[in-house]
Amino acid sequence: MQSLSYFYNCSREYVDSISPDLYDEILHVISKLPKRETQSQINLDLFWLLASKGWSYDMLPARLNPEPPFDLSIKSVNLEDIKSANATDICLTTTTLEARWRSDYAKLFGGRLVQIEAQFGKVEAMFKDFCGFRIARYERRLALGIEIVMSEPAKYFSHRRASTSGMAYFGIAKKTLPAIGLECPIWLVGIK
Repeated sequence: MQSLSYFYNCSREYVDSISPDLYDEILHVISKLPKRETQSQINLDLFWLLASKGWSYDMLPARLNPEPPFDLSIKSVNLEDIKSANATDICLTTTTLEARWRSDYAKLFGGRLVQIEAQFGKVEAMFKDFCGFRIARYERRLALGIEIVMSEPAKYFSHRRASTSGMAYFGIAKKTLPAIGLECPIWLVGIK
């Protein structure tokens, strides 16, 4: 897959300041995504690709096989090792509010927290993701939030166009971020 990037309250240089490998790591993960029929299949692929690179996750995806799909070309990955290395607590959006709100993925880079939300659902769910990034930043925990969305869901899922109505997508996210005025750094990644 190819990707689009939009940096809100941050820049490529800021991402590089967190880790010189972070930008390339995320784009490499996106580039390894094969074309899939459904959003849930893309979520499964993202799980394997991110977990194999040390990203912690909130929960295991439904219908997860014990081995990654062959076409992802992930070598030497063991689901039990991934489970034992998982640090679910860093996926917490808040540690001060009485909410059990979590990001999809998270990773620490030298003590700097980066959280990822993969949003292939409705636009409203994307706003919840942005709010979660804002809360984690307010608590001085989050260095960067990464939001992954489709760039053109109706085109990507042309075989099931009706199911893409109201789906979050790159263009609406890019227009919305400046309008809602969040104070946290967000890297928006569009899959195309």
